Amino acid sequence: MKEAGDARRLQLNELDEIRNDAYESARIYKERTKTFHDKAIQRKTFQIGQKVLLFNSRLRLFPGRLRSRWYGPFVVTNVFPHDAVEIQNDKTGNIFKVNGHRLKPYYESFELGKESMHVDAPPPSIV
Repeated sequence: MKEAGDARRLQLNELDEIRNDAYESARIYKERTKTFHDKAIQRKTFQIGQKVLLFNSRLRLFPGRLRSRWYGPFVVTNVFPHDAVEIQNDKTGNIFKVNGHRLKPYYESFELGKESMHVDAPPPSIV
């Protein structure tokens, strides 16, 4: 009976060691995947006076296939720590605070005709 009890205690200790190794390997795996994920994230920085577009995530029912979820442009009036940004609507003048992850920079449309360049067809190649 004593030998059976010792063998059982040995098996339980081995099981605890295997469980601890599994927890350790899971922790290492989670740390590696977190660092890989964090490297892929591009941080956005906004300056006061910059124009931005706001993502509307509430557009759920029948949004339309080609309807954009980006609204704007808005003007950044204040930048807070932890990616909070205060923006102002140019048309209505409303000011509100949003998460910076819901914003992206707005680039004004390019005006064609400012500078033009004439390109001639290439001469025929002689083979």
